[in-house]
Formats: sequence, structure tokens, C-alpha cells
Amino acid sequence: MSGGVEEAEAWSPDWAVHPGEHLAEYIENKGWSQAEFARLAGLTPKLVSTIINGTNPVSAETALKLEHVLGMKADIWTGLQADWDLHEARKARQQNADESRAFLAKFPVRELIARNVLQRGASTEAMCEGLLTLLGIGTPGAYEARLRNLAVQHRHSKTYESDENHVAAWLMLGERRARRMNLPAFDEGRFASAVAEVRGMTCERVEVFAPRMVDICARSGVAVVFEPSLPSTKLFGSARWMDGNRAIIQMSLRMKANDHFWWTFFHEAGHVMLHRGRTFADDQGGVGDGAEDEADAWAEDQLVGSERFAQFCRTVPRSEAAVRAFAYEVGLHPGIIVGMLQHRGILPYTHLNGLKVRFEWAKPAK
Repeated sequence: MSGGVEEAEAWSPDWAVHPGEHLAEYIENKGWSQAEFARLAGLTPKLVSTIINGTNPVSAETALKLEHVLGMKADIWTGLQADWDLHEARKARQQNADESRAFLAKFPVRELIARNVLQRGASTEAMCEGLLTLLGIGTPGAYEARLRNLAVQHRHSKTYESDENHVAAWLMLGERRARRMNLPAFDEGRFASAVAEVRGMTCERVEVFAPRMVDICARSGVAVVFEPSLPSTKLFGSARWMDGNRAIIQMSLRMKANDHFWWTFFHEAGHVMLHRGRTFADDQGGVGDGAEDEADAWAEDQLVGSERFAQFCRTVPRSEAAVRAFAYEVGLHPGIIVGMLQHRGILPYTHLNGLKVRFEWAKPAK
């Protein structure tokens, strides 16, 4: 070794003792009661008790009084207090970091980074802050209240289950987009007219109908939001109320065929029209309060007319010509009619799929 003695790294133990424990030992060794010591030091019995119990710190003023009565220098007392405070701060930081990591682990962090919700390379604490902002809560402990607050009715995939945490993040991504629209209050009449106008767009290309339907629905107080699904959100769409007087229809873009897309929109529009102010539970596999069936019936009636479609189904249409003719008659894309017939069991799911249109969705703006 050259150039003198190397400076040893400072030792930083992961434990500390509150100065109150030392004070208790001194008082015991002197044979005093806490009350006697308090009188000698000019302190209140309550303050002495709380210092010994570790619920009050040794201030600089108290440290001087302890020095006079007990003989141990004031800076030693304040040093013990500083060591304790630093230990507690480190412990709190570690606990917060552990809580933040556990909270983040519930959510699709990588995807939220890709969508510019969380910052790549940020600390765990910073990412947790970003997630709390997205969810609109102050602490991870408030998350359960947020879940209860998200009263939504989902159109579920019948094959896969969704993760409720991924769903919550997806819903709040949609709400973030909706709030940027500065929607007016919901107007039922205007929305009914908007839905009728949207119905006439089913033969249009995506790049034509998508911005138009967003615009006309927004004027009625309904945000139509195209938000791609997150990894474990196996949903087609969702409908819910925001601030009590504005609605969100959120589409996941999992619908690659036009029949799925249009049925989902009209199904969710049915929830908006029929179920204002109600709280829904998820209708897993048909178990629920009937709201899903009501929204389906409303969608069918708006698209075709329930009795008209029932009459068509009674003819047991199986040919492409029959489907095209009926679609032309009612003014809808034939792919939608195929999907409705398949849903009714009139057509096998393998038949006439060539009449459907596959959508290629552009990536929504951040």
C-alpha cells in the first residue's frame, strides 16, 4: 500500500436505538422514578414518558437539560436522535419502495411505458406516481376504492378472462382521452340522432367513419374512444358515465371484423341509453342482472328492427344472395347481417365470413 492509509468506508448499520431507551437506563441506574427525574430536569412527566416510549424526539433544548442532570454531552443525545431519525427515514423509504414495486407489478408497466403514460428508465417511485395519476388516486391504498368507483358494464370475450387491474388501467386510459374532448352534458335526443346517423356509416371505410362517429357522438355528450386493449383486457368495449352527466363508449379495437365492431358499438350505445345512473356487475358468461340482454335487444332493434330481423330469420337464410339482398334492403353492410345470423345460430360460424370486412386500425394518437 502506498501513498498513506486508505480511508475505510463509513459503516452504516441497518439498526438504531431511540435515545429514549438510553434515558430509561440512566434513570433506572440512578434509582429515580420518571416523575422525580422530570422535576430535576425541568421537564413535564408526559414529555419524559413519551421520549422513553419513543414517540417524541430529544430536541436540542432537551439534550442540554439531559447533559446537566445526567452528565452525558448534549451532542451525544442529539447524535442518537439523528441516527434514529435517519434509520426511520430509510425504513420508510424502503417500505414505500416495496409497496410501489408490489403495486406496479399488478399492471402492464411495459405497455404503459409504450403509451407514454409511464416514463422509461424512471425510478420505481416515479413510475408509481405516474400510475397513481392515471388512476386518479392519491395512494396505492386508495386503489380498492377506485375499483369500486368504476361502475362499468363489459362486453366480454367468451373465451378469455380479463385481469381487473389491466381493465382498470385500460378504462382510465380511455377516460384520459375522453376528458380532453371537453364534452357537453349528455343530451339523450341528440345521442339518439347520432346513433341513427352512425348506423348509416356501416359501409364506409374506417378512415371515413371513425372520425365522423367520434365527432357527432361528442356533440351529444358521449365520448367514443378507440383505445387498444392491454395484455389482459379481453374486452370488446365498455360503456360508463363520467362525472354523472357525460358518457364514454370505449372500444378496444380487438374487433378485427366489421360485424364485431358495429355490434359492440350499438351494444354499448344501448347501455348509455338504457342504464343511466345504474351500477352494473360484470356479466360473466350470461350471469348478471339482465342488462346485457337489454343492451343486445336495443342494438338489434336499432340496427335492423327486432320483428323485421325475426321474420328474416324464419326464412332460414343460408345463401350469400339472401344475405346481400336483406342487407341492401335494411341499409347495412352484409357482414353485420352474417354476424347477427351466426349469433342467432341460423348460420354456422364458418359460413359466409367472406362477406365480412377486416379492419386495419391505425394507432390512435397519444
